[in-house]
Formats: sequence, structure tokens, C-alpha cells
Amino acid sequence: MPEPNGQQTAWYTLAPDAVAKQLNVDPAKGLSSSEAQQRLQQYGPNKLAGKAKEPGWKLFLGQYRDFMQIILVGAAIINQIFTGELNTTLMLLGLTVFNAVMGLRQESKAEASLAALEKMMKNIARVRRDGQAVEIEAEGIVPGDIVLMEAGNLVPADGRLFVTATMEIEEAALTGESVASPKNTDTIDNADAALGDRHCMAYMNTSVTRGRGEMIVTTTGMGTEMGHIADLLNKTEADKTPLQKQLDRLTVIIASLAGLTFIIMILLGIRNGESLDSVFIAGV
Repeated sequence: MPEPNGQQTAWYTLAPDAVAKQLNVDPAKGLSSSEAQQRLQQYGPNKLAGKAKEPGWKLFLGQYRDFMQIILVGAAIINQIFTGELNTTLMLLGLTVFNAVMGLRQESKAEASLAALEKMMKNIARVRRDGQAVEIEAEGIVPGDIVLMEAGNLVPADGRLFVTATMEIEEAALTGESVASPKNTDTIDNADAALGDRHCMAYMNTSVTRGRGEMIVTTTGMGTEMGHIADLLNKTEADKTPLQKQLDRLTVIIASLAGLTFIIMILLGIRNGESLDSVFIAGV
């Protein structure tokens, strides 16, 4: 039986028959349906994990990181301290709640759209099982599966190639190389070979641009090279988009002008003999 996903076996240093033996599969027949089901339960579905979903209360509070929300909350607190006008305070706080709810609604719509798009883009893979070539969803692929590929196919998992015919795979997402990499079945002696030099391997979510080939799946899901990248991205705090940065700067400018106007109104009101309470309410 194969070892768990995430292991560091240098499969490209092993001959195809050695890989098949280690993964306990006959390439001519593929896995049996029952064995594939057992391995699916053992290793889980062949898909990349997204970020853990945050609870609703945390997402709601996250809306208050917005600069304008902070200003409104600050204005509500100052208003309550200096004037005691509860209606104005509640109005300002209510506005922040409305903004937070609208922000959550927009985010949920975007997530729903992405989920629908992912559902439409389900990858179908051709594998050999029980001695027959069948098509299955890529999520059902397990270590030891024999995958049949041709030009136009996405590689559904990481695997060791054991049949190639003028095969080329575009691996720009992993290597940065815009030119497709020619593939063959020759074993590589160097265990430290760079990913782009592993000509006998195929990697998840890369694209077959020419020829055809067959591979023994060695790693699935988050154990793949693409899974390692996804894991790093999940641990990285998302940066704001240029539009969000521009909006933040605009908010700061507007808030600064509003604050300056507020101070001027208070000073003018006090100079004219008006009470601080009335001047503050007018300023807010």
C-alpha cells in the first residue's frame, strides 16, 4: 500500500515498475473499484483545500476594520459622551450596522458566484480501473490510479509517467516557463532535480498541449505540488486590491476634511456664544 499523501518520495528517481510495485498497482489493469474506494476513504478527495471558513460573527466584526466604520463609531461615542443625545448615537451606530450587513451581503454573493463557477468547471479524468478505461471526476482519483491523458487534458494529480508519445505539458503555473515541457519516461538520477527538469513527471492542474501519455498517480490533493502552493497562499494574508487602496485613501481624505470642518464649526460656534452641545450636534 502507498504511504500517506505529503510524503517526500522522489518518484522521478524510480523506474515505472518500481513505482507501480510501491503503489501496489498493475498498470495494465489499474486499480479495482473496491481498492480505489478504500484508498479514497484513506486519502480523502483529490482537491485543494481553501481557507477555513470564518464564523459569521467574526466576518461581521471584520467589517469594522474599514476606516469609515471606525470614524462613525468614534463619532457615536464622542456624541454620547459630550451631548448625551441617544437618538443621534443610535443613528450613527445603526449606520455602521447597515454598512456591515451590506458588506457581508456583497462578500457572500461573490463567494456564491465562485462556488457556482467551480461547480461548472469540474475536471473529468480518464483512468484505467478493473482493466477498463473509464471517465470519473478528478476528485475521485487516488494514489495508484492509472490516468490516460492526451492533448487538451488537464493533469488531475501528480504522477509518474510510464507511457509517452510526443507528449508536452505546459507547466507555467509551477515553473514560470511559458514554453511547454517535453515529457518522457526516463528515470532521473538526481534526487534534487528542479521541478522543471523532472521530465518523467506530470503535475496537477498543468495542461497537456501535445501528444498523449499514461501515468501512475503518486500524490493527490494537498500533497501535490499545486497543493503546497495552495497551502502557502492560504497562510498568506490577502493584500488589498489597487481599487480598495484607492478607496481607502479617498476615505482618509474625506474624513480629514470632515474632521477639519467639524473643528472649525465648533470653534466658530463657541466664538458666537453657542452652547457646546448644540455646536457638537450641528457639527456631527
